[in-house]
Amino acid sequence: MNTPAAAEPVSAPRESMRAGIRRNAVALISLSVALFGTSYNTWRNQATEAHRNVREASFKLLEESGELQQVVLHRYYGGDHSEMNWIQGWGKATLIRDMAPLVSPAAQARAEALFVTWQARAGELESAEGDSARRIAASIDELNGTIRSELLALR
Repeated sequence: MNTPAAAEPVSAPRESMRAGIRRNAVALISLSVALFGTSYNTWRNQATEAHRNVREASFKLLEESGELQQVVLHRYYGGDHSEMNWIQGWGKATLIRDMAPLVSPAAQARAEALFVTWQARAGELESAEGDSARRIAASIDELNGTIRSELLALR
């Protein structure tokens, strides 16, 4: 009977596969390490790029909020009620609101609150009366605190 011979070809491919794996074990391990290394490197590059974007947007927001604070002080205490000063203030408040989502949802919420405060209180800066400068400054400080926290969390 040919039954034992029929069993041989079935096990022969398994044996040849095992032998092939043994012969090429180093190559297979090298391929696995290379694929893992490439995957990790790609992930790391994406994380680094995301952190870089958050940092750049954060520093720009801190710079713009400082300049908005100067506009507020010039209008409130310095008596600079020129149209250029007014336009500059609106430009900075809008840029801050528009860039904040690049940092985080918390920064976006603070920037939106700052914009709403600016919108409601900017007209009062002309009279140098009331607490408009203080309220706008408080909104700027809250935004800056949130941005600093986001930067520290990037470690």
